[in-house]
Amino acid sequence: MKFIKTDTDINLFENIIETESQVVTHLVVPAGKDVPEHFVDYDVIVVPIKGKAIFGDVAEKREEVVVPGDIVQLHPNEHHYLKAIEDTEVMVIKSKLK
Repeated sequence: MKFIKTDTDINLFENIIETESQVVTHLVVPAGKDVPEHFVDYDVIVVPIKGKAIFGDVAEKREEVVVPGDIVQLHPNEHHYLKAIEDTEVMVIKSKLK
């Protein structure tokens, strides 16, 4: 078992776990900032841990406000973006499932 501490005083992100099949990223986005449209070749789970943000699904032209307690699931290569309404922190778990 391994316990990992994260740092809230980072410039956007820190990869806290990186293996061939999984990457866990701690993302900190200040209010009013955004993470522009992007995609990854992984199955992704996004877990908000602080704040309020708009999460956008480009293909479906849909946006949802996400807060702690919500979870966002993405399939590989889904284009998405995030806009921080409040100071926002999320954990992004990227996994190769196949």
